[in-house]
Amino acid sequence: MRILLIKMSPVEGLNSSTLRTLAVADGLIRLGHEVDYMTIPISNCHVINKNTSIIDSLNIVRANHNQLYDSITVSSKKKSSLKSIFIKLLRSIYHKISIYDYTYNISKNVNIDLLDTKEYDIIISSSDPKSSHVAMRRLIDKGIKYNKWIQYWGDPLANDITHKSMYPKWILRIIEFNLLKTADRIVYVSPFTYKQQVDEFPKLSKKMMWAPIPYIKKKNYVKTLNETYTVGYFGAYKSRVRNINPLYNACKKMEGVVHLNIAGDSDIVLEECKNVCIYPRKNVDDLEGNSDLLVCMLNSSGMQIPGKIYHYAATNKPILVLLDGENKEEMKEYLESFNRYIICDNNKKEIEDTINWIIENPKDYSPCESLNSVSIASEILNGEI
Repeated sequence: MRILLIKMSPVEGLNSSTLRTLAVADGLIRLGHEVDYMTIPISNCHVINKNTSIIDSLNIVRANHNQLYDSITVSSKKKSSLKSIFIKLLRSIYHKISIYDYTYNISKNVNIDLLDTKEYDIIISSSDPKSSHVAMRRLIDKGIKYNKWIQYWGDPLANDITHKSMYPKWILRIIEFNLLKTADRIVYVSPFTYKQQVDEFPKLSKKMMWAPIPYIKKKNYVKTLNETYTVGYFGAYKSRVRNINPLYNACKKMEGVVHLNIAGDSDIVLEECKNVCIYPRKNVDDLEGNSDLLVCMLNSSGMQIPGKIYHYAATNKPILVLLDGENKEEMKEYLESFNRYIICDNNKKEIEDTINWIIENPKDYSPCESLNSVSIASEILNGEI
């Protein structure tokens, strides 16, 4: 089949949403389908994914930049501190008054003539960003032909805890309903988000399903030669979404036993110490490979499951998942079904005890076979799980 994948963020960008979408693309190609991938150009503000082999297998179609936003984002890094603060304030205001991110203007003006063909068997629009679905509606208005439109959602719109918009939820629900109702199938990446959305939009429930996040390829690392057991947390840890303090404090206390590397975006400042290194958001392939233990952290509230939990299942390293939020018991039961994760509550004492147990009870791990790209892509196409 001829399939168009729409994701209005750079295909080379290093983030969970892009990795998830590329894994689906990989599965589609391995199933024998021809895949066009609509994206936007990358700018200097993005962290680049070094592993581009799957990208070379795709027919990449690039929409235009949002030149105004790009110039503001890039120039904010070059201006004086006062101007930089002002530009960050402008960006914050933009995100407050906008339901979508900066890619909305690109999406609502996307040019259908960029495509080599105007007819597809299946079109999959993938968020985040949620404007990917807006781009598809624009293509429909311009006459694109297709047999089935699948919306592939990470975070929902109204119930996204990372959403900063000033609009009340009831308005967001109306906008979300109008976006969802035009799809032939709606796929979520979490059973909890799926259940929440079925309850939220019962009229659309027959269109909805969920499928876990796939990985592109297995990562069988060689055993590390670390003198000190090395723990890695690589991902965002903004204070209103995730609480990293218990992990930080537990590992800090374990000086001489554990070394902790943290890399990711945040709004809090953690102090480096002898056995804790703090990095900004960056490509962490080397840090991941040099880790003896990979840590994932559930959000402090909501039903979303961080994509890292699934991506790490492609490795042969132990994975520690820190439970948090009001739905942690349900999520624990779900994660235990994979028989792949070590799980504990996100508190200092339990983290310390669990890491000590992992060190004292070494075990060989393997990539989780059920999360391979071919299996998940097939589920998304066929509407079965």
